Amino acid sequence: MRSMRLRPFLSLPCAAVLLLTLGLLLSFTFAAPHPLDDHFFYQKFTESLAAGHLDLRIPGFHGSDLLAAVWHLVSRSPISQIEFQILAALLIPFAAFFAGRALYTSEEDALILACILSMMPFILFVGLRGWTGPAYMCFMLLSIACIRRFPAVAGLCLALAILTKPFAIALLPLLLAMQPMHKKRLLLLSLGLPVLYFAVQYLQAGQILVGAHSGYNQFSVWQGPERILLNLAHSLQILFSVHNYYFADPALTGPGNLMHTSPLLVFLGLFVFLHPKEGGQPVPLRKELFLGAVLGIGLNVPLDHMDHFYMQAGILCFILAAVPLLRLYPLWIPLVLATLHFQWFYFYLQYRQVFLLDAFFFAVPLTTDFLFLCFCFLRRGKIWNLIRSSL
Repeated sequence: MRSMRLRPFLSLPCAAVLLLTLGLLLSFTFAAPHPLDDHFFYQKFTESLAAGHLDLRIPGFHGSDLLAAVWHLVSRSPISQIEFQILAALLIPFAAFFAGRALYTSEEDALILACILSMMPFILFVGLRGWTGPAYMCFMLLSIACIRRFPAVAGLCLALAILTKPFAIALLPLLLAMQPMHKKRLLLLSLGLPVLYFAVQYLQAGQILVGAHSGYNQFSVWQGPERILLNLAHSLQILFSVHNYYFADPALTGPGNLMHTSPLLVFLGLFVFLHPKEGGQPVPLRKELFLGAVLGIGLNVPLDHMDHFYMQAGILCFILAAVPLLRLYPLWIPLVLATLHFQWFYFYLQYRQVFLLDAFFFAVPLTTDFLFLCFCFLRRGKIWNLIRSSL
């Protein structure tokens, strides 16, 4: 019985995910944290909570800081919030793998998902400046990974994700579809935590603070029709291109307006939504992923700034839809892998001096390339037949 329990953790795909995690650890070891902007709000909240004071008057969505406070009790570091983001980033390959195992029936699909999310440096490494993207992604993936067997844990992870960035609510339709009918109440009850959080904040601050953006509350955050139309247009630019010019307000152009994954994954996900019989995705899950994609992106449209960091939950739904298609049509894999490399180049150009990045920063893409070559070697006969049949 004990060997049967250990077997899933000793599989070849798990060994590959461990290798990805080690590559990611190597990259972080030779990078330097550099606290900027929002970090100081998050760190202040973390230290305040660790001291026993829940102060929701401090700007920012503090979902990840609730756990960062626990780490601060251990480390007592002046950048404990950044250290927690690094820990969350290191968990993402395994969180993605187990989320893939919960969602798909194939460990191969789960490994593909882990490789894709390990190849997104704008999510993994922005924690070095204090942004909460790594924890946000980790919470979302863990909610999917736990939903079938540990619904209470999944609900808590979803609640923390929502409190980190409220757009995570886009995953709720998918999680409800994956959960047995008699356990759905546990997931819905978990939404009480965000409700309680915002109620306490309103009592303390007299308003609901919209992240770390000063001057915005539950009323002033919404935009008019002209800006909404510009944001809709810009969402297409982000989803299907890689450049980062924000034409709605050029002064706000930044790394958030850059595509953080391969546009091919968005295209393949959209193909699955439009041609469900070809996508290898069960129809109920396809519908919920489509709804999640619409919600995750649509919730960003009425706001001040259209941003890939805010669209992350919606884009995750596109990626989750695309993965089975990559297994069915593996000749897409090298194209997706090649285009994922661009993000590392762009991140390096953006942050090489800020985070003191060097050659070790590229340990993850090199590890992923090595795994891809191993995959090609192990499946060389099948791949050769695919190439011959396509010519």
